[in-house]
Amino acid sequence: MNVTSRKVAILGVLFVGGALWAGAGRIYAADSPEYIQPIPEPSSSATQPLANGQSPATVVQDEAPCASGEEGQCADFCGLQVCSPPGRVWLRADYVMWWTSGMNLPPLVTTGTTTNPSSTVLFGDNVVNDGGRSGFRTTLGFWLDCRHAWSAEFDYLGLGGQSANFSQFSTGTPILTRPFFNLLTNAPDTENVAFPGLASGSISVTAKDYFQSAGVAMTYNLCSCDSCCDSCGDSGDSCANPCASCCVPMLHCCRTDLLVGFRYYNLGDSVSIHETPQNVNPFAQFDIHDNFSARNDFYGSELGLRTKIYRQRWSLEILTKLAMGNTHQSANINGQTIKTTTDGTTAFDSGVFATNTNSGTFQQDVFTVIPQLGLELGYQLSCHWRAYLGYNLLFWGSVWRSGDQIDLQIDPRNIPSNPAFAPNSGLPFPQFPGQATSFWAQGINVGVERRF
Repeated sequence: MNVTSRKVAILGVLFVGGALWAGAGRIYAADSPEYIQPIPEPSSSATQPLANGQSPATVVQDEAPCASGEEGQCADFCGLQVCSPPGRVWLRADYVMWWTSGMNLPPLVTTGTTTNPSSTVLFGDNVVNDGGRSGFRTTLGFWLDCRHAWSAEFDYLGLGGQSANFSQFSTGTPILTRPFFNLLTNAPDTENVAFPGLASGSISVTAKDYFQSAGVAMTYNLCSCDSCCDSCGDSGDSCANPCASCCVPMLHCCRTDLLVGFRYYNLGDSVSIHETPQNVNPFAQFDIHDNFSARNDFYGSELGLRTKIYRQRWSLEILTKLAMGNTHQSANINGQTIKTTTDGTTAFDSGVFATNTNSGTFQQDVFTVIPQLGLELGYQLSCHWRAYLGYNLLFWGSVWRSGDQIDLQIDPRNIPSNPAFAPNSGLPFPQFPGQATSFWAQGINVGVERRF
């Protein structure tokens, strides 16, 4: 299955999943008539019998503020039960542990020469920063009407940055080299960091990345099996949610909401290489830097379905979303070499992998669709507190990563530390590949919710 087919398959699964859960909500409501009983119309009596033979439950009083339509109350809410926990405003705080697809690196540091079969890659030629990392997510939401049909939510997710590091010094044993493909000889070659009888020195590499997201959404209730909670007694507030009028809400219902909003994703990473070789004869001290960085900013609209099922204190949430919009991809490459000899110090705007042939800032815009799936199991601790455990998965189909922009096809005449260095006379290599790849992130979250 090629990349395009995999993307289509993932999108199809998320669409079908959302449709199935929306349908499940409707079927549940249709097949549960014992729970779909409207609240009797308010009267002067404090209690009225329920239609299905249950014990009498406290209903709204005629003189209640809600019925009288006082300012700040919702008169059209008093005769309706709404499938939601108590409170008009909620604040959520999550601890998250997520895994990401990581960054692919070419071989950056070896021991021995690339033409030597015993050569070993010391750093690179693998995927880095793909392990679990901690982060946090916070959400603020509030109902826009007393019926709890419309709401607004704001959320932010920040994953802690992850870093892969390598550092080593050598006087020549072991050998430290940087491999590349020599376009002049059309064969593998190396740039010496530490080599017996030729040079000693050190090299360090740092590859790091980060990921964050923010969004705002409006939600609207598409279908709901309301009027389906246990009788809790009178809360003393006739405008309170009848389904959650007791201190510990005992909901027994479900609802499916439509989400429409704006989403922002940000993925950034960098690869920095610092080398300090010292040639023995003739004497020359070098301070070499190669820096590669990439950043991806997604701005787009978001559409989704969220189904919540409540059973007493327990709740289950299924979320499917699609974010559609523009990904602005940017990359920055720069290198520097400072050469010190007995004649003085000279600076060059080129390193080894970042020379004047590929240095600069590169940008492009790509239309992107980012699907996301979320599952959450919750437990109502008290009237205002709820704890939950969740899982999330998202897929970003086109991003730039720093490791993919390192070109190992090099003309050594562009490397200031190479004996063949000849400024502005070499082939235009290395170049900027502009290679895109996909990115995924998944993981669990645990948190608490406070309702006011």
